[in-house]
Amino acid sequence: MIKTKLPNHFALLWLFFMQPITLHHHLKGCGIDNPDAPAWKLWWAEENRAIKRAYVKEMFALLLWVTPAVVLLLSIIADALGYPLEPVRVAIGVAFGVITGVITGVAFGVITGVVTGVVTGVAFGVAFGVAFGVIIGVAASVTSDVAASVTSGVITGVAFGVAFGITAVVVGGVKFGVKFGVAIGVAFLLFFFRLIPFYFFELLLQPFFYLAQRLSNRSTLHLVPVLYHELSYFPHPFLLSHILLNAETHPETVAQVLNACAIAPGQRKIGQAALAHLQARELTTLAQKHQFKAAVDLQGQWLSGIEGADNKLLAFRDTARYLQAALDTDNGYHRLQHLETTTKSLQALANQLRGDDSLLARVLTDTLHTWEDVTASLCRDTQAIAHVIPNPFRIDKPLNPENDQPIFRGRENLIQRLAALLAHPEESASIALLGPRRCGKTSLLKMLPAKVPDAVFVFFDIQANPMDSILAFFQALAKQTREQAQRDRRLELPPLPDAPPFSALTQWFDSLETIGQTSGHRILLCLDEFERLETYFPGTRNDLLKLMGLFRATIQHRSHLHLLVSGAAPFDELDNLWSDHLINVQELRIGLLDRDNSLNLLKKPTPAFPDEAIPLTVAKAIFERVNGQPYLLQLYAKLLVEHLNDKEREQANIQDVDHIENVVLSQARNYFSNVFSTAPDTIQTALENLAFSKPAQLDRRTRRWLKQRYLLNEQEQLSIPVFGRWIRNR
Repeated sequence: MIKTKLPNHFALLWLFFMQPITLHHHLKGCGIDNPDAPAWKLWWAEENRAIKRAYVKEMFALLLWVTPAVVLLLSIIADALGYPLEPVRVAIGVAFGVITGVITGVAFGVITGVVTGVVTGVAFGVAFGVAFGVIIGVAASVTSDVAASVTSGVITGVAFGVAFGITAVVVGGVKFGVKFGVAIGVAFLLFFFRLIPFYFFELLLQPFFYLAQRLSNRSTLHLVPVLYHELSYFPHPFLLSHILLNAETHPETVAQVLNACAIAPGQRKIGQAALAHLQARELTTLAQKHQFKAAVDLQGQWLSGIEGADNKLLAFRDTARYLQAALDTDNGYHRLQHLETTTKSLQALANQLRGDDSLLARVLTDTLHTWEDVTASLCRDTQAIAHVIPNPFRIDKPLNPENDQPIFRGRENLIQRLAALLAHPEESASIALLGPRRCGKTSLLKMLPAKVPDAVFVFFDIQANPMDSILAFFQALAKQTREQAQRDRRLELPPLPDAPPFSALTQWFDSLETIGQTSGHRILLCLDEFERLETYFPGTRNDLLKLMGLFRATIQHRSHLHLLVSGAAPFDELDNLWSDHLINVQELRIGLLDRDNSLNLLKKPTPAFPDEAIPLTVAKAIFERVNGQPYLLQLYAKLLVEHLNDKEREQANIQDVDHIENVVLSQARNYFSNVFSTAPDTIQTALENLAFSKPAQLDRRTRRWLKQRYLLNEQEQLSIPVFGRWIRNR
């Protein structure tokens, strides 16, 4: 059943001329399912015949009185320009065009995707013959979101018919050329670009209504031109500010204006900008009111849900999930964990916004600051009441000098020995830092810039830089050397020269040696995981031999450029390649922490750590389980502090150590598995016997292998009891 009535004659004219898209939807609501169909199809349609015939009659009536007006206007303008037309002959042509258009309207249905809003009779048809390409180009940009044309097949046909009629009559009456071109050109400019005179009034009205509201504090948004002219091609000044001014007090009107902006070509960007500002405002308000559930769903006055949402809005949604989780828990420690995750998420979002030039990214920057402030406030409030024990222990990545110097313990002798070797290079041609995995080699290397300030240390992890060519390896080494020298010592180093790979590296080493001599800096290239170089290095073994020869020459003949290799395997277990080239190597072995350093680290890792959180008895119990193995020591301590915070307690006891050991066995399984699986079969058998306290036949080779990895103590028992438990559990 049709509920919408057909607009009356004058309303139809207004809609057709000013709001064609609204008219299109209105006609569909009346039951005219295809307003673009030619007149004869609409007239003989079976469904909703009455209203369709009424629509055709209205179109005819509209055309019959608009057409003479068009003819008169064209004649007046042409006459004023000095190219008079004969109104009678033009009128005959127009009449002929009307008849032709009605009959053949379907023939021109090919252009019914063009919404022009300018077909007031013959104007579009006249203009079409002159500027087909211009019309199509403009119309395509105007109607990208409109499924069908408001211009019906009837009007399209009439327009073409009129164009042909005028052409035939005018050409027949005057010389082909000037008059015909002027007549059609004037028609095109007058009717297709009729928007220019409209814009003159819009240019005055929009600022007037905006200023009127500012002065009177009464909303005038419902009067803005965009609500009444759907095809305004040029932006209206102050419209954005006008929209934002009404957002809180008249949201319904703002929504109507945004919908109108989405239709009007000249106001689309303004509407998009307004929506971006409104969404940013709403996210700010949701954060200030702690309404994070709404932010998770992206639901609000201007946030329209998750589906189809911009990635930047979805990033705020992800952050809101962590904040809501923080509010949902009563445990202060858990809340702080969620807030810490929120902080990391906001940092990632800040990086995302910095790399985005869109309007939404720019307006969301202030919103981001609000979210950061809200998160920081929640952290302060939680810390004030939660009494959470700070957890300084690190297991997920190597220690760094910026944050972790307080928990870097027990390596002073190693650092002093390394500094002495650098100060007297004649004592050693190369340095090797050797020790089993997860014993702190990488942490030590990263701490060197802070501990030995008169040298330049370059940390290059071979495992983290797989190479696909010799040149790529050299370029990566040079790049990291330059970056770290600039960061740590403000020292400018040259790039790798443009030459064949080995020649380039030789020249680069020479330049580093020269810079070291002139600046007084000693430069140490630290190659971590050096034993993996043979696996990762591309090409033939000859290439690797050439590289090692270059390293050997550097070691022997340069006094300010030094080489340090770091790895897990002793040289006597590796290919002769290493011992042959790294001659006179000075080995620095790094292993377990001693008892005093281990207990001090557990009891007081940082000055802010509570004195009695980990009592001496508990620290001793942990040390007995790990014997100072750095990774396991930090893992026990980290899990213990987490356990205390989870239970909202301030002091650990022996039972807590037993409780967290099960978690240790789970989290350290990859470490234990690596230690066991990399051992030869005979040594795996020995480890199993030691774990089960069975007699173990330890030959010289087995004993040496175990002691080099700090797995066997002086009593020839497993030195790390928790490792023995893991073996038993296997």
